[in-house]
Amino acid sequence: MEARRPLLSIEKELIQNEADLKEKQFLKRLTVIWFASSIILAIGAIAAINEFAHFDNDPKGFGRGDTNGLIGFFGLASTVGASFYWYHLRLSLSKKHTDNLKLESERKHLLAEEDRSRSVRGAFAEYRETIPLVRDEYRRSAERYRARHNRFQLTVIVGSILTSVSTTAAAEQGFWSWAAVAVSALVSISAGIISYFKFRERSLNLQQTADTIDLELQAYQLSIRRYKGMTPEEASSTFAEEVERIREEQRKKELQLEQPPEATPNARSQGNQ
Repeated sequence: MEARRPLLSIEKELIQNEADLKEKQFLKRLTVIWFASSIILAIGAIAAINEFAHFDNDPKGFGRGDTNGLIGFFGLASTVGASFYWYHLRLSLSKKHTDNLKLESERKHLLAEEDRSRSVRGAFAEYRETIPLVRDEYRRSAERYRARHNRFQLTVIVGSILTSVSTTAAAEQGFWSWAAVAVSALVSISAGIISYFKFRERSLNLQQTADTIDLELQAYQLSIRRYKGMTPEEASSTFAEEVERIREEQRKKELQLEQPPEATPNARSQGNQ
């Protein structure tokens, strides 16, 4: 008979799987940008070379066709690599989701068995101990998203300045015109990543949720605000309901950020009906 794992081990594995899922989903989105950028950059490079580059007529030299073929080869290799990596991430995400479903089923089964042998007060005591961990995880996630937003935003700011400088200097030296094009492309890609992934909005939502949970935990521990004058059982029940409501609001905010911009007005109109 297979030995049963402790509940704490299952919950730790679930937390790790959730972190892996978020990382792989982020990489999957970056892979889409990688795929599109490879095509755009390859086409742009071929067009620029055919428009501005000069080749001699020496048949033994490296001609226009060779250059176009080389760029096309690297562009094709990059898009194929992006496609294979995207497919690998898709399979990995599917496996992680399946593992999480199995772990959740095992966790619910263990919780059901424990519920039959423990009191409500003991169950809440365990629940309350997990709340600081949830709060800290929200804060760590907020810091990660804030750091990503700051890196890309700094790229946009510095790149915009360098683009202006390069464009001004391009009148004197041809090198600066190409530098301006390259930096401008980097700025556009960084701005697109900021707009698509919405790092700043995610960071703010997570930080607000963590702060709200922290305030609720302090109010419960000090028996102030809504918990003033409540019995321990009433306070425990109210605290659990409030924390779950806050976490549910955070999940809804995450789902809203995942929706495309054109879906937002429809969602709002449906919500107002």
